[in-house]
Amino acid sequence: MSMKKALVVSMVATVVGTSVVSAVSAAPAVKPAAVPAQVQISMLTINGSTIPVHSIVKNGETLVSLRDVIKAIGAQAEVHSGTTTIKLNDHTVILKNSSQQIVVDGVKSNLAQPVTIIAGTSYVALRPLVSGLGGTIGKRGGVLEISTVPLLEEAENPRFAGAGKLIVSKSDENGRTDYLVDTASGKYELLLTTNGGSDLVVSPSGDKAAYTNAEGAVYVLDLKTQASKLITSDNSIKPELVWSADGSAIYFLQGDKGSVIAKLNLADGAIVKVVEDKVDYKENLNVSADGKNFIYTVTTLGTVTSDTTNIDEDNVTIDFSSNQQQIFAYNTDNEKPEAVKLTATTDDKVFVWSADGQKAYYVSVPSTDEKATLLSVDSSQKTAKVFADYDVEQAILLNGMLYVLAAQDDSNSVIYSIDTATGKQTKLYTVSSDVSSISVGGSQIAIVENGRVLVGVGDSWRAVTR
Repeated sequence: MSMKKALVVSMVATVVGTSVVSAVSAAPAVKPAAVPAQVQISMLTINGSTIPVHSIVKNGETLVSLRDVIKAIGAQAEVHSGTTTIKLNDHTVILKNSSQQIVVDGVKSNLAQPVTIIAGTSYVALRPLVSGLGGTIGKRGGVLEISTVPLLEEAENPRFAGAGKLIVSKSDENGRTDYLVDTASGKYELLLTTNGGSDLVVSPSGDKAAYTNAEGAVYVLDLKTQASKLITSDNSIKPELVWSADGSAIYFLQGDKGSVIAKLNLADGAIVKVVEDKVDYKENLNVSADGKNFIYTVTTLGTVTSDTTNIDEDNVTIDFSSNQQQIFAYNTDNEKPEAVKLTATTDDKVFVWSADGQKAYYVSVPSTDEKATLLSVDSSQKTAKVFADYDVEQAILLNGMLYVLAAQDDSNSVIYSIDTATGKQTKLYTVSSDVSSISVGGSQIAIVENGRVLVGVGDSWRAVTR
């Protein structure tokens, strides 16, 4: 190729190249086609149940299928011309397809992402939807937990009734109302309304509860059918009911002084006196599994004296220094059964428990400012410390394990389990000092904190009342 031809070719190439670049630069910028959001399945815990929900991720935010969530929470919904109106728990949420606006109870606010439509399904951010309907969102073990169930207010005295169920009570001037609460969702249902009746005492199997009415008649409530069955119309005062280990009978203290321990057979309603030791003011009745050994406390009253030198004046004094509460044992298998006094100390004795009638566990509350401790005492009247690390506030004995609530400091309390066979102590939880009591059923633990009942789930607590 000649030098001149080569120069011409080079110039042409330069012109063509320059023209192409200029043309590209002058043309409007073309955005790459948007990649459709990938629909996936997310597992959410909604009102206690694990539910698969269709979801997408858009601009780093997860949006969920509006249809799936509405169905899972049981909300009412109406769709008209692309606008969805959702109603739940006296709240109303309005969403419009492709709109970035949400209206909650008439108040407008903006969403980070607009309501997105994929294959005819609307997707929306979960948190503003749930909060707009009065619900809450938490996270446990990497799984989102959503609750939209209205919780029972101002309930007290939680008692486990089988797996995943609690009995709680509310009292007012008209009497007491008992409810059965689902510990997973917080849903509750009415069990019983009574005026002057005793607390519901749950059976060992957890499917029944016994109670007395104001006249002393004993009923057994089936917690599944919620039907009550009259066992006996005997109207003697029955201050305490205790189920037998096999659930076939109920023991109770009888009389206004609690002098007698009686046994009520559930099959025929027959009542038999099993302990009549002439010892008045029994409390905290514990019955061994074989029904032969009994542990209870007895409170001695103050001494009353009067000035007999002046009969015109009502000069009566009461010496409370002799007030004491002691623990007694009674074995019906003995040749000559009699009440055996296990303790003689002047400390207050509360939360008294025994499984076999041979050894009792109790919280010793001194009259001084010293901390309360958990002690045991056996049939030889020998006491031993079981837990003394912190100021003990409550103790529960269940299936060979002691559960202790104790004040660690001004801000925190602790919950321990103690194996009665080995003495091994395990710290289960550190909780707020506002926790006033605990309840235990199987592997479940509930606490009462500032009037709310919360149930342990892993390392956290779920409120089941408010």
